[in-house]
Amino acid sequence: MKKLDDITDLRHAIATHAAALAGCDSTTAEKFVLPQTIETHRQAAAEIARIPRPAKVETLALAKVGFQYISKLRFTNGNENAMRRVLYRWRKEGDGKWVIVSVEDTTGKRSSWSDIPDLAAAVAQARAENGNA
Repeated sequence: MKKLDDITDLRHAIATHAAALAGCDSTTAEKFVLPQTIETHRQAAAEIARIPRPAKVETLALAKVGFQYISKLRFTNGNENAMRRVLYRWRKEGDGKWVIVSVEDTTGKRSSWSDIPDLAAAVAQARAENGNA
């Protein structure tokens, strides 16, 4: 059986980042974000900041995908109308620091794949447009 990774440092990074977002501390939160991800992160953070205080954080999931980890968090104040669900993809850098490489707000979606068009419908439409039906 394969030994599980020790991700204590990742769990600490996730908790620190989430607490910063729940407390509207963008300076601390953005220390974890890669520059190419900053705009998406800021959009999600702005939505989280709209939750009336006090906001709390719930960890919904943490999964390893290849060499990266996906954390799914819910930010809420107990009112379902004041809630955001966000996926963060984390990667460990060569210096040992964990960084966020992508952010996706999944609040209005059934799943993170909900906005991917149905492949069968897309293929059928393409064939019809090309005369290859």
